[in-house]
Amino acid sequence: MTDYVRPSYLELKARIDTDLAAMPSVLRGPLSAAWGRACHSQHGFLEWIDKQCSPLTCELERLYDWAALYGVDRLTATPATGTVLATGTPGSALLADTVMRGQNGVDYTVLSAVTLGVGTTPVMVRCVTLGSIGNLLSAQTLTLVDPVPGVVGTLTVDSDGLSGAAEDESLEDWRVRVADEWRVMVVRGGRSGKAEDYRFWAKTAHPSVTGALVQPNVLGMGSVIVRPICNDLIDRLPTLAVLNAVSAYLEGIAPATADWRVTSPLVERVSLMIDLLPGFDSQGNRDAIEAALSALVLSETTESAVLTMAEIDAAIASVTQQYTRLAPLADLAVGPGELFVLNPVVWA
Repeated sequence: MTDYVRPSYLELKARIDTDLAAMPSVLRGPLSAAWGRACHSQHGFLEWIDKQCSPLTCELERLYDWAALYGVDRLTATPATGTVLATGTPGSALLADTVMRGQNGVDYTVLSAVTLGVGTTPVMVRCVTLGSIGNLLSAQTLTLVDPVPGVVGTLTVDSDGLSGAAEDESLEDWRVRVADEWRVMVVRGGRSGKAEDYRFWAKTAHPSVTGALVQPNVLGMGSVIVRPICNDLIDRLPTLAVLNAVSAYLEGIAPATADWRVTSPLVERVSLMIDLLPGFDSQGNRDAIEAALSALVLSETTESAVLTMAEIDAAIASVTQQYTRLAPLADLAVGPGELFVLNPVVWA
């Protein structure tokens, strides 16, 4: 059976013009044009209907319908949360909903009132703006929008940073999750706690999660270690907020008898040294090679990932073949719970 190919308007018009060959030309042209437009619209509608019959090809509105059937909601943007350290006169109060502004220009509010003690006092805050713009690193500062008596106007982000913020799940990532759940429901009838189920649940828990390493029976029979992978975060590692989100999700959906743990992957650094030959050692080539190698490393998301010399060479050669790879000199493999993370490329 051949794939359906929608005929163009001109093809339809030509067919109809041939069918009306016996008709006077003064009528044949207008009639074939009108009929061709009508048939072209019908073919277009049939093509649209065909696409809506699968979550792999349907439009956004229909994807919401497919997702509702299988309980795969689209992940929406999340705000950054975390702890900042306040200083000031002991006994001074910092009330809930007090507004402070970060170095990134967005506002944060205090989640619950605190009374300052001696030294620094931890204060839980949440970003008012959704999305990754709210994430801040440790030691960055927030400034009170309005002065608070007895409280120093500058607060410092603690060692865990403000994290957990992410954008809306992309349409194609959501489409993949819907199709994945559809296949599981058709083939297996539901998710019961297999390794691939924990990967799916981890990705469903937070939009920053792009995959997960799952280690069954490491801590004893029936135990499961889940290590979320976040390709868009520093070193591909989940933040505390992401780990908490995955744990909270598993609490409600994992089998009641499962003994699971959520923790960060271990990092296996990938170090490369490359010598580009004279005439090919340009910043453009360097950037393109680093991008190709980064894409290769990010694609490795399994518990038995291996980076072969052939894969590394293919990534470099996609930019230029005029190079010498000085390191590594053998295939690289991850250990239990490890995740490949690319170090900056060293150029000889």
